[in-house]
Amino acid sequence: MAAQTIREQLAASALAMNEGQGDARRALQLLAEHRYLHHGVPREMGGEGDTLWEAVQAIAEVSAECLTTAFLFWCQRVFIEYLLHTPNIDLRDTLLPEILDARRAGATGLSNAMKYLGGLEPLRTRAVLHEEEIQLDGHLPWASNLQVSRFVVAVAAQVDEHQAIVAAVPAEAQGVERSETFQLLGLQSSETASLTLRSVRLPYRWLLSDDAPAFLQRVRPGFLLLQCGLPMGIAQRALQEASAKMQGAKAILEQRVETACRQWHRLQRRTQRLAQQRRYGQSDLRRLFQTRIQWVDLAVKAAQIELEAAGGAAYFRDSGTARRWREVTFLPVLTPSTTQLALQLKHSQKEPAAR
Repeated sequence: MAAQTIREQLAASALAMNEGQGDARRALQLLAEHRYLHHGVPREMGGEGDTLWEAVQAIAEVSAECLTTAFLFWCQRVFIEYLLHTPNIDLRDTLLPEILDARRAGATGLSNAMKYLGGLEPLRTRAVLHEEEIQLDGHLPWASNLQVSRFVVAVAAQVDEHQAIVAAVPAEAQGVERSETFQLLGLQSSETASLTLRSVRLPYRWLLSDDAPAFLQRVRPGFLLLQCGLPMGIAQRALQEASAKMQGAKAILEQRVETACRQWHRLQRRTQRLAQQRRYGQSDLRRLFQTRIQWVDLAVKAAQIELEAAGGAAYFRDSGTARRWREVTFLPVLTPSTTQLALQLKHSQKEPAAR
């Protein structure tokens, strides 16, 4: 009954969340109250004690009702993943309870860093390591879940040609400047903006890792797997809606819906296997990249099928079909975008031949 109630609440606020009239803070607090944020977190750290797969499924469940809230969920849950992997136990023990309870908003801030890890661009933030402090200067052109005065954002920064670090930067640190919230096609309540860091000085207790490449390698599988929950949920809902609308002439869509449903189940099983692994070699990462690309492609295809099944009624702005159409257009550009992943796949396939 509780799960049904939260789904009804998410569905009721979905249009407002998409159009910028929603409340990101309240949305995450609702998930925290129902312990959605706690999946994949050990019991001794305040979590449910289950696996990353349960966290992926939880994001998918929310995405089926409201992709904006699911995206905020992903941001918050990925920051939790960073805390689960940091060697800085004091920082983990301090921040994790606040993030799990949604008293503070967790922002990933590592879009640039994931591109850096894939060899696509350099880090945009520089760090100077003083005796007792880290100084950060740079610009994050895009970050989400930046709830004003309440966020902490993970930032990767280049120290020199030999070292890069990852720090947790709190909103209240002097020199942190948040832009106005971006005007987006949808997902308007996702608190997405840019950040400028001007001589931000932080004690070393805010350091997530002094070895950014190694840290990013550890968190990347979870980062991508949790993202899979976004298209998984919205694709499922779109296909369910399409199935319910195939009367009369629209029955011609039945074969396309059945084919898409079979693909959904295949991808779900593959994602579950990947989420239950403990180690990820290069072949596993390539499979994960392919899976993430295929999930997004399926979500876009499912939204198209739903649009055709709904007909003219889908073109009303406040229809669920129209909202899902706006929402799903975000998924191909979510970092790492499908284009970036395809490029990394292409490069990785060339590596053995180059040796």
